[in-house]
Amino acid sequence: MNAVHFASRLGIMTVLAASLLLAGRTCAVAAEEGTCSDACVKMCRECAEVCKSCETCCKKDNPACAKECEACHHLCAACAALCEQHSPLAYGVCVQCEKMCTACAEMCEKSDKDCCKMCAATCRKCAENCKNARS
Repeated sequence: MNAVHFASRLGIMTVLAASLLLAGRTCAVAAEEGTCSDACVKMCRECAEVCKSCETCCKKDNPACAKECEACHHLCAACAALCEQHSPLAYGVCVQCEKMCTACAEMCEKSDKDCCKMCAATCRKCAENCKNARS
C-alpha cells in the first residue's frame, strides 16, 4: 500500500470516526426520535457496492470521483451495519449517509460515464431512502 493510498484510507476512516462521534453526541436525541428502519440496510448495501464499482471505474481518469465514491462506499457500509444492529448510533450515521450519498451523486452527475450515471442514480435513491427510513 503506497503512502497516498494509505493517507486516503486514513482520511476516510477519520471522517467515519468523526461521524460516529457526532452520532454518539446525538444518541439522546436519536433515542427520542428512534433509529433508522431496516429499509436502510438493503439500500445502503447496494449503494456501497455500486460506489465501490464506480471507484474502480474512475480511479485512473477521474480520481476526485473515485475518492468521493470510496468515502460513500465506506459510509454506506457503516450505515447498513449499524441499522441492521439497531445501534443507537444508526440514526446519526443515517443522517450523515444521506448527506454523503447526495454529495457523491452530485460528483457522479458531472460525468458521462455509465458507471457514474448508475452510481449517481443509486446514491440519489439511497439518500432518499435514508431520509424516509428514519423514524
